[in-house]
Amino acid sequence: MMDQRISIRIAEREYDLKSNSPEEEERIRKSAMQLNRMIDSYQRRYAGRDMIDILSFVALNQGMSNVMLMQRIENIEHECNELQAGIEGYLDNI
Repeated sequence: MMDQRISIRIAEREYDLKSNSPEEEERIRKSAMQLNRMIDSYQRRYAGRDMIDILSFVALNQGMSNVMLMQRIENIEHECNELQAGIEGYLDNI
């Protein structure tokens, strides 16, 4: 375990975090960069809105992305189960 301290910036605020591995640090940094890009995009699109509104839009967008990914995973799991059942049925009939 690494327990390295890292510092990231999100929406003009600094956050000190711990990272347990180089891979986790990379994920944290990439996530912060993605969030900052989204914040910048929403600030341009909705000029004049306060940061709470912007962060709410970003959170909603991320939540929708997570729901879509979960639905895709469920669909893939369903397809895998159907394929497995088909293979087992085929092998039973050999």
